[in-house]
Amino acid sequence: MTARGRQRRNSDAIHQKPWKQLRNPFTPAKLISDDEVEAIHQASLQVLETVGVKCAVPEAQSLLAKAGAKLDASTGLIKLGREVVEAALQTVAPALEITPRNPAHVVRLHGPYLATAAVLGPPACKDLIRGRRTGTIDDFRELMKLTQFFNAVQMNGFPVEPQDIAVPIRHLHAARAMLELTDKVPYVFAQSPQRIRDVVTMCALARGETVEQFSQHPGVYSIINTNTPLVFDVPMTTGIMEMARVGQPTLLTPFIIAGASTPATLAGAIVLNNAEILFGLTLAQLVRPGAPMIYGAAVTAADMRTGAPAYGLPDMQRGTIISGQMARRYNMPLRASNFSSSNVPDFASGMESSNSVFAGMMAGNNFLMHAAGWLEGGLCSGYEKFVLDCELLQSMMHTLEPVEVSANSLAIDEIAEIGPGGHFFGSQRTLDTVETAFYRPMISLTQNHGAWSEAGGKDAAQRAVPIWQNALKEYQAPPLDPAIKEALDEFVAKRSEQGGAPLM
Repeated sequence: MTARGRQRRNSDAIHQKPWKQLRNPFTPAKLISDDEVEAIHQASLQVLETVGVKCAVPEAQSLLAKAGAKLDASTGLIKLGREVVEAALQTVAPALEITPRNPAHVVRLHGPYLATAAVLGPPACKDLIRGRRTGTIDDFRELMKLTQFFNAVQMNGFPVEPQDIAVPIRHLHAARAMLELTDKVPYVFAQSPQRIRDVVTMCALARGETVEQFSQHPGVYSIINTNTPLVFDVPMTTGIMEMARVGQPTLLTPFIIAGASTPATLAGAIVLNNAEILFGLTLAQLVRPGAPMIYGAAVTAADMRTGAPAYGLPDMQRGTIISGQMARRYNMPLRASNFSSSNVPDFASGMESSNSVFAGMMAGNNFLMHAAGWLEGGLCSGYEKFVLDCELLQSMMHTLEPVEVSANSLAIDEIAEIGPGGHFFGSQRTLDTVETAFYRPMISLTQNHGAWSEAGGKDAAQRAVPIWQNALKEYQAPPLDPAIKEALDEFVAKRSEQGGAPLM
């Protein structure tokens, strides 16, 4: 059997659904009225106009002041008039496609289209075999392989910080691993303009293009987390501007914890979330009209007992649905997330993730961030959680699939043939479609207690261990032109010799 055949066989054993662009057939939910959506919009404009946003980047201050904003140069406070915001809303792109080095893995982020991306940003990772640990480049590479292997994960995140690589050159080695080990949409941290330029250059090389060519067709994305309330720090502000300059999409996602970084009302939290997104959007459009932007929904509430974010609970679900209404008000793609506060892959993590994923689906989100692997409120990537999340994502994918209603599927002749009191286990259709008729899970079991006990009595997390282990064994690197690989290696070596790019 060929290597390709072996991967097919083992992929079937893991019961994966094929990679494809997802489409959501459901009408997005509405939790508040259109008038209330407009009230949030107007309140957001009032906050920008009368309270203002602090931004310490002189270039951003100059651009916004030139457009008509009121600047207090001594404090960096910028009060943004509604006419400036409304003008920016006229140029933001309503639809977005991101094309990685493999054009078969292009993702569309607009209308009914939906894509998923792996967990992003944890400093640690863990699994049931090796325990919890600080992230290394080896862990990063393993999680990249899982991202490539599992079809339910359609885009890259940044699954763990490889802390055994020096900070000034970490982005170079991580980007090279991402571009070599996967051919899905890559990610770049907006930590400094030089880091963005380095990674964008590498992404362009991977597509066989110049940076100028790459800038015409998005091929990488970044996330901006503001310092709520109403502060845009230097890395985030320059990240917005640099990504806009090179025509790459930014997910504008304020860090919203109702009761902590915002008032203890959901409406007040949405107002601040919306105001900060409108500020970032306006800045990006001043840098480059039409710069692609994505509306970020990461609104959650504080646990009033601890002050920590209460991820995956009902207030977050409500915030996601309302954020979807705001994104549609501006005709922007929506980002939601698979968030969980749980420290281990247990019932709570599954419930919280299910709440998050299906709230995003209800909200009409186009981009599910942190779709696989998130644990500990984002402080850790879990290998078992990665697999469990892929099960959840595949369940969502199956839910979104069209249902065939035809003469064949109505099956009247088959019903008549079996008749009253019969069963369909032995019908020809059942025999022909035993492997394909319905969803086949990777993790969920229908065994009775005796059969489950005889098989080892393993819980879901334990059953996930051999799946990620086998996925790593069966992983095959996607083809990469040797000339492109050489160019990437040369670029990493050159930039490393030059000192890389320190954080801001």
